[in-house]
Amino acid sequence: MTYSDTFRNTFVVDLLELAGLVKVSSNFVPQPSKPVKSGLSNVSLDKEEDSDNEAEPTTVRDEELTIGDEKKEDEEEEGVAAPPDPFLVDWNGPDDPENPQNWPSWKKGITVFQVMLLTCATYMGSSIYTPGQEEIQEQFGVGHVAATLNLSVYVFGYGLGPMIFSPLSEEVKIGRNRLYIVTLFLFFIFQIPAALATNLGGLIVVRFIAGFLSSPAISTGGATLGDFVSSEKLPLLIGAWACGAVAAPSAAPLLGAAMTVAKNWRYTFWLLLAICAFTFLVMSFFFSETLPANVLHRRANRIRKETGDDRYYTVAELAQQGKDWPSTIKESLWRPLVLIITEPGVLAMDSYIALVYGCFYLFFEAFPIVFVGIYDFSLVELGTAYVGFIVGCAMAYGVLLAFMVVIVKPRIMAAKFVPEHFLILAMWVCMLLPFSLFLFGWTAKVHWILPVIAEVFFVIGTFNLFQCAFGYLASSYPRYIASVFAGNALVRSTFASAFPLFGQAMYNGLAIDGYPVAWGSSLVGFVTLAMAAIPFVLYKYGPALRGKSQYAN
Repeated sequence: MTYSDTFRNTFVVDLLELAGLVKVSSNFVPQPSKPVKSGLSNVSLDKEEDSDNEAEPTTVRDEELTIGDEKKEDEEEEGVAAPPDPFLVDWNGPDDPENPQNWPSWKKGITVFQVMLLTCATYMGSSIYTPGQEEIQEQFGVGHVAATLNLSVYVFGYGLGPMIFSPLSEEVKIGRNRLYIVTLFLFFIFQIPAALATNLGGLIVVRFIAGFLSSPAISTGGATLGDFVSSEKLPLLIGAWACGAVAAPSAAPLLGAAMTVAKNWRYTFWLLLAICAFTFLVMSFFFSETLPANVLHRRANRIRKETGDDRYYTVAELAQQGKDWPSTIKESLWRPLVLIITEPGVLAMDSYIALVYGCFYLFFEAFPIVFVGIYDFSLVELGTAYVGFIVGCAMAYGVLLAFMVVIVKPRIMAAKFVPEHFLILAMWVCMLLPFSLFLFGWTAKVHWILPVIAEVFFVIGTFNLFQCAFGYLASSYPRYIASVFAGNALVRSTFASAFPLFGQAMYNGLAIDGYPVAWGSSLVGFVTLAMAAIPFVLYKYGPALRGKSQYAN
C-alpha cells in the first residue's frame, strides 16, 4: 500500500492530489438497498441512519429524495426493499477502513501522539519566555507588570480562540486537519517577529496573536480524539492528553532558561519556532483528517471529480445547504455567554476552574521570589523547580484512572450513572488546593523541597478538578458541549491572564520577615477553601438545577 493510500486526507497528500501528482481513489460503493416499513420511505430511513453516523441534522431536497411511482409506494407498504439513492455517499458498511473508528491501532496511536505533540508545542509558548523576562525589562526599559503582559495576553488569546475555532472545526468543508495545519503554520511564523521584536508593544501584539492561533489544540483536541477512539477508552486518553496540556507550560521554563543562559531571551522564541516547525512537518505528512463528516465530504468530492457529476452528496453537506452563516457565527459567540449567565451550574464550575487556573499561573510569579530570592537558584535551577508539576501530573492521572475504574465504570455498566457522579472525585481532591497553597507559602523558607512537594499536591487537585468539571459539564449539557467548553475556556483564561499581573505586587505587599509568599498564598488559599463548597452543593442540588434548565439534558 502506498503512502497516499495509508495517509490519505493528510495535508501533503492533499497538495499532491491538487497538483495532479497522485490520484487518490474515492473508494465509493453505492449504498445497498434497505427494507422499509409501511408508511415510511426508504430515503427517510437512510437519512436517519446517516444522520446518526454524521451527528448532523439533515434537510431533504425534494428533487433528489422523491420516491418514484405508485408501484414503489405499494412495495413500501408491503415492506419490500426499495432501490437505494445512487448519489448518496456514505461509509462502505460498518467496517469501512476510511472511517476513523476503524483505523488500525498503530494509526490511531500515531494520531494520538500528534494531537499531544501539537498541544505541548503550542502550550509551551505561554511560559517558555519567562526566564528571559528580566532581560526584556532591561532591554526595553519597562517594569515588571508591563513585561508580564507577554504572558497574560498569550493566555487570554488562547482563551478567546475557541469561540471561533471550535465551531469552525465542526464544519464539513473545514474539519480538524486544515484548521490545525493552517493555525500551526501561522503560529510558528509569528515566532519570527517575536524573536526580532524591537519594542515591547510589538512583542505584546505578536504574543496575543500567537496565543489566539495556539488555541485549536486545546479547544478541539478532545473532540479530535473522540472522532476515532471508542467511548470506552476515550476518558483515559483525554486524561493522558490533558497531562500534556499541564506538563508543557511546566517544562517550558527549563527550556527557556537554557536558551536564555546560553544566548539571550530571543532564542527562547527561536527554540519554540524549531519545535513548532518539527510539529508542522510531522502533522503535514502523517495527520489524517479525523472528522467523519469531512472524510465523507472528501470522498464525495473525489467521486464528483471522477465522474463529472455534481449530484453526489453526503448527509452533512445537505444539512449545511442554505445555512445562515451570520446567524451561526453570532450564535457561536453569544451562546457560551448565555449559558454562563443563565445556568447556575455552568457559572459555578466556570468560576471554580477559573480560580484554579489563575492559581496555576500565579506560581510563575511566586517561584522567582522563593527559589531565587531565598535559595539563590540560577535560571536553569529555577526551571527545574517546575518539575514538581510534571510529577504531580503523573500521580494525578493515576488517581483519575482509579476513579474511572472503581466509581464511574460500574455505574455506567449498571445504567445508574448521572453527571453528578463526576463530582465525587472533585469532593475528594478539592481540599488539596488550599492545603498545597498553605504548604507552599509557610514552608518556603524551611527547605526548597517543600514548595516542590506543594506543587505535586496542587497539580493532583487541579488536574482532577478540571477532569471532573469537563465531565460534569459535558454530560449535563450534551447538546451544547462546544458552547459550554468555549465559555469555560474564555472565563478561565481571562482569570489566568489577570493573576500574573498582580501576583508580584500581592506577594510583596503581604510579605512578612522570613515568609515572603506566606500571606499571599494564604489569601488565595482561603478563597479556594470557600470555593471548595461548589462540588458539594452541585452534587446535592445539581439534578434539580438540570431539571429546570432549558439547555441541560
